Amino acid sequence: MRFSSGAPDELSLDAALVTAPSGERFVSISACYIGPLDEGQQIIQPLREYGTPVERRIAPVPYLQIQSAGDSLFPRGRRYYWKAQFMREITDQAIDTMLATYMTAPSESLLVLQQVGGAISRVPMDGTPYANRDALYDCFPISIWDNPSDDETHIRWARDLWDAMRPFSTGGVYANNLGEEGTDRVLAAYGENYPRLAALKNKYDPTNFFRLNQNIKPAA
Repeated sequence: MRFSSGAPDELSLDAALVTAPSGERFVSISACYIGPLDEGQQIIQPLREYGTPVERRIAPVPYLQIQSAGDSLFPRGRRYYWKAQFMREITDQAIDTMLATYMTAPSESLLVLQQVGGAISRVPMDGTPYANRDALYDCFPISIWDNPSDDETHIRWARDLWDAMRPFSTGGVYANNLGEEGTDRVLAAYGENYPRLAALKNKYDPTNFFRLNQNIKPAA
């Protein structure tokens, strides 16, 4: 957390608790620096020197490879469930809760902490529809499986972990990480900007024709 909070805008970090198909559990850290190679090497050096990792993959790569890096985790035809929420900080109590709950994770499950903040936080809250500019992390469990008979187990685990982390959440959520979770969660994504968006919807789409999304209903 200290490393990510002091990172320049050119550096983006994600961390994840990962359960392999074998049942082994790991911590994975992804770092992406967009800038001169020599500067990037210097900035991420403390990260490279930390601990004794099982595997290192940090190297210069094309942008397209970065963009598609997660595709192998989510091939078509498998079953997926996740549930997200924003956090301002990761306290010791949050870490303890996270680790304790993650111990019950089914195989091929993840708990992702995605860095936000930085340049995002320096745009006024009402400057765009995106409202949750005080958040520093996006926290979301992801469960991956194949057999429909296992749906309840995997969905329940992700929901239970989300519930356990709820006390440490800002209450906000990123709209792109929402499923069909109801109007309250859409409100959590847009916050104080929602009434203005509803007024625009009323002006340009009063019949709510464009509704197959995280729907903003026309203002009454």
